[in-house]
Amino acid sequence: MEKIIKDLISHSNNNYIFPFLWMRGEEEHVIREEMEKIFECGIRAVCVEARPHPDFAGPGWWHDLDIVMEEAKKRDMRVWVLDDAHFPTGYANGLLEKKYPNRKKTYINYNIVDVLGAQNEVTVHLTPMLRPKNSWLDIGKPIDKEEQKNNKLISVVAAKLVRDGIVNEWLIDLTEDVTEGFLTCILPEGTWRIYVVYETKTDGGNPAYINMIDEESVSTQLEAVYEPHFERYKEDFGKTFAGFFSDEPSFGNISGFDFDESIGRKDMPLPWSEEAKQMLIEELGDKWKEFLPFLWVNSEEKQRCVHARYTYMDIITRLYEKNFSNQLGRWCEKHNVEYIGHVVEDSDQHNRLGSGAGHFFRALGGQHMSGIDVIGGQIIFGGAGLERVNIAKGDGEFYHYSLGKLGSSLGHLDPKKNGRTMCELFGAYGWKLGVRDMKYILDHLIVRGINHLVPHAFSMHEYPDYDCPPHFYARGHNPQFKHFGHLMQYANRLCHIFNNGMHIAPVAVLYHGESEWTGDYMKMQKPARVLTENQIDFDFVSIDMLKDLDSYNGVVENNLLKINGEEFKCLVIPYSQYITKELATFIKNSVELEIFFIEGLPQGISNEINELAAEELLQATKSCKVIPLTSLAHELKARGIYDIRMKKLFKDLTYFRYFKENKNIFMFQNESADEIFSGEIELPIGDNAVVYNGLDNKFEKLEVKKENGKNSIFLELNPYQSCVVFESDKEVADSFVNYPPFSKLLKNCQEHIDLSSNWEYSLVKNKSYPNFERTRDMEKLVPISKENPTFAGIIKYEKSLELDKKPIIALLTFEYIYEAVELWINEEYVGMKICPSYEFDVSNYLRKGTNSIRVEVATTLDRDRLNHPEPPFIIWHDTLDPTGMYGSVTLSID
Repeated sequence: MEKIIKDLISHSNNNYIFPFLWMRGEEEHVIREEMEKIFECGIRAVCVEARPHPDFAGPGWWHDLDIVMEEAKKRDMRVWVLDDAHFPTGYANGLLEKKYPNRKKTYINYNIVDVLGAQNEVTVHLTPMLRPKNSWLDIGKPIDKEEQKNNKLISVVAAKLVRDGIVNEWLIDLTEDVTEGFLTCILPEGTWRIYVVYETKTDGGNPAYINMIDEESVSTQLEAVYEPHFERYKEDFGKTFAGFFSDEPSFGNISGFDFDESIGRKDMPLPWSEEAKQMLIEELGDKWKEFLPFLWVNSEEKQRCVHARYTYMDIITRLYEKNFSNQLGRWCEKHNVEYIGHVVEDSDQHNRLGSGAGHFFRALGGQHMSGIDVIGGQIIFGGAGLERVNIAKGDGEFYHYSLGKLGSSLGHLDPKKNGRTMCELFGAYGWKLGVRDMKYILDHLIVRGINHLVPHAFSMHEYPDYDCPPHFYARGHNPQFKHFGHLMQYANRLCHIFNNGMHIAPVAVLYHGESEWTGDYMKMQKPARVLTENQIDFDFVSIDMLKDLDSYNGVVENNLLKINGEEFKCLVIPYSQYITKELATFIKNSVELEIFFIEGLPQGISNEINELAAEELLQATKSCKVIPLTSLAHELKARGIYDIRMKKLFKDLTYFRYFKENKNIFMFQNESADEIFSGEIELPIGDNAVVYNGLDNKFEKLEVKKENGKNSIFLELNPYQSCVVFESDKEVADSFVNYPPFSKLLKNCQEHIDLSSNWEYSLVKNKSYPNFERTRDMEKLVPISKENPTFAGIIKYEKSLELDKKPIIALLTFEYIYEAVELWINEEYVGMKICPSYEFDVSNYLRKGTNSIRVEVATTLDRDRLNHPEPPFIIWHDTLDPTGMYGSVTLSID
């Protein structure tokens, strides 16, 4: 532990940050300046994004990227490349349209015709049924009629209607009765629905994108993007050139971001390829065509319906992993670089189709880091679990309690990831997002195990750039640029702590992806929330891991589930109407492991159609305990399945336990918007500890209290605050001063001087700093926005203070500041605060007699948007924060 502490004190940490740098074809001096500014923030890598560039992988692109590479080499920085010309990844820089139209996405879709009470032979003309239905509402819409002529019939199946679109499970395959585009058949008595399933390249999402489940189609991505970059920078690959970043690749079988493309729950064309077809035949046998309608329609008996959907989703998600993720990952390994990125996770889209990739763990299988994103208001201070409403309604419970853990779990448990999880963050929050809330988001992610960061974004476009702000430099207009640099140095220090060690958590929670494909289910965020609010840490595990523990360095032994070095005391399974035979087999073979089902046992096996075999597999679950969700935390704690215990409940305290250099490390964050955490925490730690304030890069000795054989510590954390507790040797702990909670220091002060009145203030736009405008008087502190509602920049406050003697202890506290502040006493720099609490120890700066106080407050650029035309689109409406310093300002002395 001594080494990492020395690293932090001496600023010897590594770099874990590589922000997006948007490339638009700017002038050379602008590119060089932006690289310099990124370096000024303590950042030592970038990820260049070509989305707005006019000439990706062309002469203009190479000219600009050469400049980035040159500046990176000069500063010993690394360069990542976002791997396409457009968002999302999969456009292959337009090469499909130019060279390989035969490699476009392929789908299966269907039409129906009802046969009502027929008793004689019926004939159906199938040719017009091999394309989507249309009406007068579609007049004028572009339809590729020539391409539609290439649509192929796959199957014609008749199903007996039972009620309201529900069919009997036993279907009749009529495909062989089709001749020259006509079906002629005699059906049994009753009401029948005929399903015509066809293959098409026209019915789904953007046809210019690759087919994620076709190996040859995906190779177009390599040919269009990866290989040209290798040809130009092959000598730098694995050195300055770090690798490629895929941004939200997806199945794309429909367009848009509705986040509801769940198999069997939304009527939509479905991804398809020849390989998928062959695998489906292998799994379902000669009667495979009879199963196809169940991909869209529900059956009364359910078993064949469940089996069809699971089998299909299992096949296409494995093909996504094999043909897309693994193909790109293997290419990068062969060329000595890494492959990273993320898919759309929003509101459970991580296990759905459309803009999703079907299965989070498989979709990222070929990547060398796990990855997620937190953009557009997903994580909001004070908004834990609340529904988000912007472009679409979002599941706030998923964002707050599952998203970060979903990413870090894969990073922890997949050996290929080496414990690393990346998060793209901050983008599209708008200019209201300043360093105050950035710090909260950052802590929220790191305390959940995220340890590499891609801030979104550095834009070189002239301010104001309406494209997904905030922008961290904004061509010199952002008043918080240097404060952002302070935040990034803090982020690098925290990430340095939580790399190259081992996460420790007592609980494994089963990923719910496969459950949603088949029937009723409980979302994994439900138990995740209960565990988080009761300080019981966990990782999400997938069925693939449990099925193939050897590949994940795993085993069940000594009553523990061990995966890639982590040891879980139990497995928690959210309610699932159907489970897989692989999960049932794992349960059967893991009798020594405690396994809990939440709210109920499963009713069936999704990938076993034989009823007797399914029932036998289900027998293994009967020995598992069923727990109501509301009792989960109590049950686990009663069985000793926890790491830390609070002396009093505080649901908004989150923690992360890490093991490194043979010592325990704990991070704690107060995620409450209004309550102070102040209390004792019982935890597995030795007799000596230090507490680390990462923002100030400051260590203090922490008292470890021993009681009844248990060790505990006392912490005080205000909203926005976090800390790291290091288990240490006595010698290390004794080298630091004792940790005093700020409230205790205040209590020791005998006099409290009110400094809330009679300040002088002046304003300046960031581009003109430090040339402030004329000085004005403010008798009582009020927000600057009261009199100047559109100002954004730096606000300087000054006043003098007379003291009869030099104080021994002096604490200066500010009630409200929006939002980043720097303080000078007697022209000596005291420090910077980028979020509450705005408290400074000024004991070493005050003197007897006259003292000058100077405060500089940096606003966000949010109010400046009122000075400009409205952006072309508004994702959501938001409140405006006040600006400046107001409320009480108190000097407490002793």
